[in-house]
Amino acid sequence: MVFFIAFIILYIPLSIIFPIKIVGKKHIKNLKKSKENFIISCNHMSNNDGVMLDIKFATKFRYLAKKELFKTKFSSWLMRKLGAVPVDRTTADTRAVKEIFSLLNKKKNVCIFPQGTRVKTPLIEGETAKEGVAMFAIRTGTPVLPMMFDRKLRPFHKTYLYIGKPIYPDIERKKDKVYLDEFSNQIIDKMNNLLIENTPKLNTTKRLEIGEKNENERF
Repeated sequence: MVFFIAFIILYIPLSIIFPIKIVGKKHIKNLKKSKENFIISCNHMSNNDGVMLDIKFATKFRYLAKKELFKTKFSSWLMRKLGAVPVDRTTADTRAVKEIFSLLNKKKNVCIFPQGTRVKTPLIEGETAKEGVAMFAIRTGTPVLPMMFDRKLRPFHKTYLYIGKPIYPDIERKKDKVYLDEFSNQIIDKMNNLLIENTPKLNTTKRLEIGEKNENERF
């Protein structure tokens, strides 16, 4: 109830303040039609990314948020009602991991930022991404929906959000440690390609650097 009240109150003002053009919305609509739950894997440059994904898709996604946002009883209650799961980024937070597994097994939709923190550039460099998205997807058999913002959300500046086709893990290989790395690289490649294919103005040198780094990491 709290989420839907917040959605009704915030949808119009936030949509005006942070105008977002979505490309590839059909991919998320198809998953919803098939009643499949999914993991959103998205780049992360702004504190508002998670909120705006909820707003634009009118969906309560569960997502990891730093524990510092849960300091008071009220903020903890509110963050929980909005779908946030507290995580301690200074250590291996097994409690948060178990909670995400539980949500996915209950067929809830989860949003994970593979880099684990905000970054300054839209493209994802392989060494900055963690394997959490791939691990959750493989172990629960949940498809990954790649998404990419073309730049940091800024008030009254149009931002593009690109959505790719869902990526399905090979659950037959869920015990294969090599596959975890392979699938993680596949997800990051798909995410970066969403920007490379849709933003011709993206710095060519940077595109080549990212491509070379991701390619080298496979060998």
